[in-house]
Amino acid sequence: MRKIAILAVVTLGFHSGCGTLQLSPITNETRTVQAVTDGTKAVTVTGGMVWYDASPVTHGLRFPPGIYTLEAEDSDYLYLRSPVPLEFRVFNDGKVVDSRDIPGGLMIGKHFSVVPAAGYIDGEGTSKVMVWKLGQSFLRLEGTNWTKTF
Repeated sequence: MRKIAILAVVTLGFHSGCGTLQLSPITNETRTVQAVTDGTKAVTVTGGMVWYDASPVTHGLRFPPGIYTLEAEDSDYLYLRSPVPLEFRVFNDGKVVDSRDIPGGLMIGKHFSVVPAAGYIDGEGTSKVMVWKLGQSFLRLEGTNWTKTF
């Protein structure tokens, strides 16, 4: 039982020096979606938004500025496509060591959820892959860094 508890703490990224539990926003959850179009549902990102995984930073995700248009949905989320690829970065000692631009967008929850929003990329067939969880800090930026029409 002790081994399981130690493994859980290590897996969740516990940092004893800072006294807080840091959960990684990085995920890999495949979700089956249905294609939809609705010109009244869009998100506008002004100036771009950058998210980092922890301190020290090892990964970053940038949502480029522009109008994100509705392309799909499932029972929990609306999927809004970025006008240009999302920018994924890997850091080592504060320096970018890998950089990739991958088509994707923002997932916005339809109702209250532990993960109210997220970044996604395309999956196989009719699926999208949630790759970066966004929490309350993302929602608090509504009206300043991003707006929605729904």
